[in-house]
Amino acid sequence: MSGQLTLAAQALIGAVFALAFVGKLPPDRFRSFTGTIRRLAALPGRTAGYAGAAILAGEGATVVLLLPPVAPRAGFALAGVLLVVFVAVAVRAVRGGVFAECRCFGSRRSVMGHAIIVRNLLLLAVVLAGLAGPPVPDLSSWPAALAVAAGAAAGLLFVRYYERLARLVIRRVAAAPAGAEGEA
Repeated sequence: MSGQLTLAAQALIGAVFALAFVGKLPPDRFRSFTGTIRRLAALPGRTAGYAGAAILAGEGATVVLLLPPVAPRAGFALAGVLLVVFVAVAVRAVRGGVFAECRCFGSRRSVMGHAIIVRNLLLLAVVLAGLAGPPVPDLSSWPAALAVAAGAAAGLLFVRYYERLARLVIRRVAAAPAGAEGEA
């Protein structure tokens, strides 16, 4: 993986975590988010509030750490830890039959389910690629600027359109006749 790809991964994960952070900042959205935490983790109100604040702080810290040249490896590591926690919570909710809206991006509502698990695993793959990648190149070069722009755009598009794409795929798979998956 080239340094430009590492930089694109940095921008993608930074954009996703920035959107998650900013989306939860308004007090009403933060309350909704902590309500989801209360349902998913069976925590009392005040404890759910502390957990929500810790997640919000972690998301904000991830964004800052990923900014070049602060500490991108630490940013990727923190993003990885948060994503592993998010995957574990989503798996627990799906297995336990707990119905809850994700509220991962504040006002965007998504039902906790397999699509959320896959989304977080895809983001975790980008994080791992970023951790394994070489150091980023000179940030003043046009390829570096292009990598940042492409990564940030990919992060924004991912947040905006992932759920729609997941619904289309799920609908298509559900509509496929039995035994048709091997035919092409």
